[in-house]
Amino acid sequence: MGLLGVSALFFSGMSILLDRNFPNDRKGEGEAAIAMRQIGHVLLLQSGDSTSRVLPVKKMSESTFQIAFQSQFTFVPDSLVKIVRTSLSESITNRPYIVNVYDCHTNEVVYGFQIGRQQTTTLVPCLGREQALGCYTIQLTFLNEAKEGTNQYYLYVLALVGFGVIVVSGRSVLKQRNLQTIESLEGGSKIGTYYFFSDRRILLYKRQRIVLSEKETKLLKIFAAQLNQPVMREQLLKEVWEDEGVIVGRSLDVFVSKLRKKLKQDSTVQLINIHGVGYSLKVS
Repeated sequence: MGLLGVSALFFSGMSILLDRNFPNDRKGEGEAAIAMRQIGHVLLLQSGDSTSRVLPVKKMSESTFQIAFQSQFTFVPDSLVKIVRTSLSESITNRPYIVNVYDCHTNEVVYGFQIGRQQTTTLVPCLGREQALGCYTIQLTFLNEAKEGTNQYYLYVLALVGFGVIVVSGRSVLKQRNLQTIESLEGGSKIGTYYFFSDRRILLYKRQRIVLSEKETKLLKIFAAQLNQPVMREQLLKEVWEDEGVIVGRSLDVFVSKLRKKLKQDSTVQLINIHGVGYSLKVS
């Protein structure tokens, strides 16, 4: 479930980044300017002009670019459509756009067409009608389609859902771990901040698992049953070493010392020696 959320978040995030409107970045603006100059250059060549200049490209708005010419020229709409489509396909984008040709003197649109997404022609009027020799400027405006905004909306929703799945999954994992921790403590005897499990021969200190030997387990079980009380050496030797037939007093001291080391992480727990009597497991 967590992997699904991460995948959804990654996919939607990358889609949003890759589908941003290109005119808002400098690279997109530069490519648009190059495409516009290419359009002007080819258009003049097809009208028989190879010497006059194509004037600098102007950015009229965030999505509109304009190009002007030094000299008058004539053009055929069919050729203009093809030039624009070819120039854009070689450089920047497949986004829908509108091209308008303006008369320099009247500022009226003398010709225009619209190209949709995936290079589908949506509105190209007056093909085959050659325009008279005149002074013209060309404006190219990139469009934001309504469905594109909808797609962006769904991508943001997908990203939100993905994030929600990750949060829920994370909480579920934490809850599961907490439950496992609670379940693992069941059946244990609490000694200070330790949990003692005689059947599994382990001590749990926070997240640390401390393994006990058989004799350490037997000794600690006796001490845990008589916390803060003295335990006679004879009782310890009898209950822990009786089955072995030979009782060596020194062995008791060795294993008590080992237990002290394993209990030293909690300063409130002390295994003390009572002279002439035995030992006591103190928990303050």
